Amino acid sequence: MAKIIKSYWIKERHNPQLTKPYYSLCGQLSKTAARKKENSLYGFNIMLEFPTLAEYEAKVKELKDGGETVYG
Repeated sequence: MAKIIKSYWIKERHNPQLTKPYYSLCGQLSKTAARKKENSLYGFNIMLEFPTLAEYEAKVKELKDGGETVYG
């Protein structure tokens, strides 16, 4: 049986009512689960994939240090 490889994901949320996107930390998900989070009734989402926890944590730090809004 094949092992499902799960990457770490951050959702970049674009709402037309806001001037810049915000980010939601989604943690470790399969690609199928991440793709489901891209769907939105209003605006759009971009799922950012990170193969390792270190890369994921580095991006979270970069976003926060850059003054971006990060939830989760």
